[in-house]
Amino acid sequence: MENLVPVFLFIIGIIAIFIEFFVPALGIVGLVGIGSIIASTVMAFRRYGSPYGYIFLVLSLVGVPGLILIGLKSFPRTFFGKKLILWTSQKPEEGYVSSDTNRITSLVGREGIVVAKLRPSGIVEIEGKRVSVVTEGEMVERGKRVKVLKVEGNRVVVREVE
Repeated sequence: MENLVPVFLFIIGIIAIFIEFFVPALGIVGLVGIGSIIASTVMAFRRYGSPYGYIFLVLSLVGVPGLILIGLKSFPRTFFGKKLILWTSQKPEEGYVSSDTNRITSLVGREGIVVAKLRPSGIVEIEGKRVSVVTEGEMVERGKRVKVLKVEGNRVVVREVE
């Protein structure tokens, strides 16, 4: 029975790694599993010799990544996977927006005063509201007037007004 300790450690390690995918344990169970597999491989080399030790090593190097892939594929179908993964998408047509894009796009063509030096990004006050902006590459000193050229997503591009 004592000769089967490496085999039992290996099986316990595989089971522990598999359990890690289904039980939120902050990686502790997985680390115990990996430690168990490493210990079983070392014990196999010492007790059974090189041929069986290499078999354990190959099983560890192929089996553990394979088990991780199986776990990642099956996780979304588990109880915890169904609770943790967002299955619906949040579309703009349904009212979900990442920022107030209407307010930002309405800034095109408007002018403002530089609050924080633009090198090339900084803060501009436009109609009493502070807006994070970028220039086309040039630096603009504090207090200068700038004009909004375009809006690309959340990126507001400005140029100094002469």
